[in-house]
Amino acid sequence: MRDMKWNQSEKSIARAAFDKAFKNECNYIIETLRERVSNLSEPKEIWELEDYLSDKRKEIDQKYDYRYSVLIRVFGVLVCEGWIEMKDLEGLGEEKLQRVQSIASCLNE
Repeated sequence: MRDMKWNQSEKSIARAAFDKAFKNECNYIIETLRERVSNLSEPKEIWELEDYLSDKRKEIDQKYDYRYSVLIRVFGVLVCEGWIEMKDLEGLGEEKLQRVQSIASCLNE
């Protein structure tokens, strides 16, 4: 995948899809936090929130890598996890779309 070339149009599509996935996942984390904060009843739950946020930060930092050499794999993961859909990637080259779909399918199994 390191040998794939990205034209300017594909780069724009990729950036928009990447940003959409990041925003979707962050919004989910925000909603989860709101729910958990509203249900706090024990002091220890405060630190559990801290642990949750720390874990999510590590997960996000590992997942969202915008290097073109790994972007196909990243998109496969994001599609598999539901943060974006294949339609968000329309306009990418056919080989790129097939590889994303293949990775997403493998991860779903």
